[in-house]
Amino acid sequence: MTTPHLKNPTVKTLLGVWALFLSFAFIQVGNGIQRVLLPVRGETEGFSPSVMGLVMAFHFSGYLFGAKFAPKSLATVGHIRVFSAMASLASIAVLINATFVTPVTWCFIYLLGGVCNATIFVVLESWLNDRASNENRGQILGSYMVVMLGGTAGGQLLANLGQAEGFKMFILASVLLSLAIVPMTLSASSNPPPPTTSSMPFRELYKLVPSALIGTTLASFVQAGMSSMALVYALKAGMSPSKSTIFVGAGLAGAIVLQIPIGRLSDIFPRRRIILLSILVSVLICFLQTITTTTSDLQILLNFAFGAFVFPLYGLFAALANDWVPTEKRVSASSTLVVASSIGSVIAPLSIGFVLGSFNPSSYFVLNGLVLICLGLYLSYRTYVKEAVPVKKQSLFVPITARSGQIAHSLNRWIRNPLATWQKEERN
Repeated sequence: MTTPHLKNPTVKTLLGVWALFLSFAFIQVGNGIQRVLLPVRGETEGFSPSVMGLVMAFHFSGYLFGAKFAPKSLATVGHIRVFSAMASLASIAVLINATFVTPVTWCFIYLLGGVCNATIFVVLESWLNDRASNENRGQILGSYMVVMLGGTAGGQLLANLGQAEGFKMFILASVLLSLAIVPMTLSASSNPPPPTTSSMPFRELYKLVPSALIGTTLASFVQAGMSSMALVYALKAGMSPSKSTIFVGAGLAGAIVLQIPIGRLSDIFPRRRIILLSILVSVLICFLQTITTTTSDLQILLNFAFGAFVFPLYGLFAALANDWVPTEKRVSASSTLVVASSIGSVIAPLSIGFVLGSFNPSSYFVLNGLVLICLGLYLSYRTYVKEAVPVKKQSLFVPITARSGQIAHSLNRWIRNPLATWQKEERN
């Protein structure tokens, strides 16, 4: 007799791709460990915040190269071989970082790590996209994001088991990355077709929906700053390595909590108002973080709240773009938003590294707050000069990050009331 829940299409899809999720979990836990080890080891070696910012900028630059490299390689050798090669290279890169502790080596090796991660994301997301249906795509994506953020946070906490000095914890990260190959290679799933790529010129997207393009860039600045430089801030502020990892992990945990609630509010009410509200709350939290003692336990709670309101912004701006972009161009627009997000992600660690090296630790919150204020002012201006899409014509929010581009690209029928249809009706 078949168990009732196994008839659920979402459950059946998740069971069919369990190997992919398990491999991804190993990848993210390994990445989470390394994301802690490098700043902590850099601190002990005397690397300045500016140097660590440069290392992180090289890493995010790797995502741009990986996104270009992945589709061609998938079409040539297939998903499993590409995944295995990238996981192996990422594993080797961790050990090189432990062996050659110099800023130059770290920059180029972590750049390679970014290429590997981006390619792995494309492999997994295109595979999940092929297996998901329009009815359960949102749930599959939500599960994917939980693994992504939860695995990273778990890895950062796991880093507290050892010291950043020496090889022990680097070896653990390397083992986890290598272990990710096992479930993937033993999976009975057949290779999906390679993803298609297309992009929309920045100028065209800016003409259609400038708020989404600017908003994605600035929101990604803040998000990338949290994921790459929050630990550097915490160490400079005087937190212990273990407390620093809890501080950073709290932000990632918060990122999971309000994704769906805020997104659903943006489906019910005018989207730009919900975005502005999220920005306003985030700015308020930045102010509270600035006036709170840097080593206070309250900082952990505040960072949890900050992540909860900041991380939904990418999905909100992606939904805003879908409100205005014609259906047939949404794939291209999504690709352009990913590039815009990557630009913001590269600039963030460079800027944060500079301010942390030049001013007191609270400058980290001041810079994030200023970026969010600029974003809020610009969106307020756009709200004043451009009438919003009626709520009934808005696309549905999808809980995505910039790393979830492949799945987001395929939300055509899943998104209700496409603007293109509304425009056609208005003309008639």
